[in-house]
Amino acid sequence: MPRLLIIDDDTDLRSAVSEYLLSLGYEVHQAAEREEAEALVANYAYSLVITDLSLTQLGVEGFDLLRSISNSDNRPKLLVISGHVGSGHREVAKQCGADLYLQKPLPLAQLGEAVRALSPLQEQKPS
Repeated sequence: MPRLLIIDDDTDLRSAVSEYLLSLGYEVHQAAEREEAEALVANYAYSLVITDLSLTQLGVEGFDLLRSISNSDNRPKLLVISGHVGSGHREVAKQCGADLYLQKPLPLAQLGEAVRALSPLQEQKPS
């Protein structure tokens, strides 16, 4: 079962996305801030990390997190989901290692399609 990490400081959004992805059959971990996320990435192998760019009220630190995860030993796929428009955020995220950038808000079904494309579920073989 693929293991995913969801990073967002919005508790309600993080919980809703987590519940949805659990219902699809993924193992899901959650983090609210950069330090917590980096500790989880250091201790678990993830097939996909889903992150927002704004993780604190102090501004955008998601780019640094993307760089950090991109340079990890077991580099997972990186999916950015952000409400930022313009200012080249999409391009900078790609330069920092993002495999895909989606704009908030988005339907959970669209997120599910992106997650399945980046981290497919293995079909169960009958015993």
